[in-house]
Formats: sequence, structure tokens, C-alpha cells
Amino acid sequence: MRVGWYEKTGPATEVVKIGDMADPVPAAGEILVRLHASGINPSDYKRRANTKVAAEFPRVVPHSDGAGVVAALGAGATGFKVGDRVWCFNAQWARPFGTAAEFVSLPARLVRPLPAKTSFVEGACFGIPAMTGYHATHVAGPLAGKTVYVPGATGRVGAYAVQFAKWRGARVIASTGGGEAARQAIAGLGADVVLDRRASDLAARILAETGGGGVDLVVDVDLPGNIGLDEKIVAENGAVVSFGAASVPTLTVNMSGRKARNFSLHLIFVYLLDSATAAATCAGIEEAERAGALKHRIGGVFPLAELARAHAAAEAASGTGHFVVEM
Repeated sequence: MRVGWYEKTGPATEVVKIGDMADPVPAAGEILVRLHASGINPSDYKRRANTKVAAEFPRVVPHSDGAGVVAALGAGATGFKVGDRVWCFNAQWARPFGTAAEFVSLPARLVRPLPAKTSFVEGACFGIPAMTGYHATHVAGPLAGKTVYVPGATGRVGAYAVQFAKWRGARVIASTGGGEAARQAIAGLGADVVLDRRASDLAARILAETGGGGVDLVVDVDLPGNIGLDEKIVAENGAVVSFGAASVPTLTVNMSGRKARNFSLHLIFVYLLDSATAAATCAGIEEAERAGALKHRIGGVFPLAELARAHAAAEAASGTGHFVVEM
């Protein structure tokens, strides 16, 4: 099979290689997937680029997310048949072999049915981005009738968070620092209100949109950088869910007055969801997709032979959507 890999960390153009490897054979309980598309996530290119830390394995086939068809079933694997269209997640989590290849063999729990009208390129976006967006919007409880604030809504996860919250009956306030084009793009995803994240009176505007009561849920891409604002706008019994720390890795929470408002904080990492939560998250994504509730913002599609260029493009892009490699 044709595969993309790296054996040392560094710039994509210097370390990413394309070549041949033996087709994997599914072990007991595994599903062999013939991949048609592989999604690139920030964790993929950041890990590859981090020269301060050596590669985790002698050879790393990157990417956690992908979509394709079932090619074979290992002994005891059930729930699929050869030829079924599927998507997969967590392929390269704690493993050397991800989805930047023509085939991948995975435990059956990491393989899911791809909705009939979903393309392989779209299905390759379901893993880390959609799962994070879904879990972030659902971890604090039901959404119907609530108000949700999503900063950074042009990002991969933020865009899905807007759509999942709206689909579940929430009123969505979003913000972006990307200008009018970005605001229109977010409105097109279903956000009820889209604000300028750089505005000096952003907190006042959000409070005005909620009649002074604040938002029930914040889905935050950079909690350390935004906690000061979040504390001002979260409602009584509200929650803040964090899936990232773009500025610094350390968080300072001002406890003054927080207990009286029953503020809750959720730090999420979808790679480590328990099996039941992961299954429910995947099922929710598939349900929303079948209902036509999701738009997938694709920033670029590259052939596997251009994996290095795809990584470089994904690194250079900001808020422009998913970058996908096709096999």
C-alpha cells in the first residue's frame, strides 16, 4: 500500500516521505479499512513539527481521522461487512499507524458507519473536529432553550459547535476576529448573533444579547486567554467548556463571586473519552448529519503524494476549514 510517514520531527517538506508498506492484516476484533480520505488536524502537524521532542515511534504514519470502506474483518469483529462505507477516529492515538495510508486496521469501536449521503472527504472531518464540537456542546447538559457562546467560531471545532448547539435548540452567539467575511460564514452556519471578538465592549454586547443574564454555556478554544471574559458573561448555573489553550497552558480562575453563581468548568480531551461517551458522541454526529444539520467547511483537498504540501497548507491556514488527503 502507498503510505505517508515521517521518522523524525521537523518541517513537513523535510521529514514527510511517501512510499510503500505491506498492507496491514486485521487482528482479532479489528476492522481493516480501505481509506479514501484522511483528515489533518492541528495535533498532527504540531506533533510532526515539534523538534523539541523526538517522534514517538521509529516511523509515524500520521492522522487520526479518516473515511473509506471495510476491506476485511478480523476474527470476532462484528457490526460491519466488507464494502460498508465507514469513518474512523483515534487511529494514531498511542499508535504508530494512522490514516495517511491506503489501509488502516483498527479496533472495531473506532470504526463507525458513514451516513449514505456523506462523502469520504466530509467523513474524514468527523473525528477530532466534530467529536470535540459535539462533546463540548453536550457535556454540560441539554441545550434546548439555552444560550451558547462560541468564540473562534470559524475554526474547525467552533464551526461544528455552532451547528450542534443550533440543531439541539439553543440560541447561539458567536464571535470572530476575522472580519465581515468570517462573520457571514458563521451566520451561514446558523449562529443567531455574530460579534466582533476584538471589540472593547464585547462582554457588554453579549450581556445585552442575553438581557443581562449571561450565557448558559461557553465553548472556548482558548480558555487561558478568555477566562476573564468568560467569568463576566456566564450565567447563573452556567458552564464553560474548554478544548484548547492557544495562548498559554496555565489557567487562572478568579474565585471571588464564582461559588455564588454555581459556575462549572469542563476541560475536555476527546481522545480519552470512555467507550460509552465516545459511542454516544459518534451517534449524535451521525444523527445530525443524516438530518442535514451539518455543513463541512473544507479548506483544501490534496492527493496522498502531496502529503507534505497538505501539512504545510494546513499549518499556514487559520479558520478556513478542514484539510484532507485523498487516497
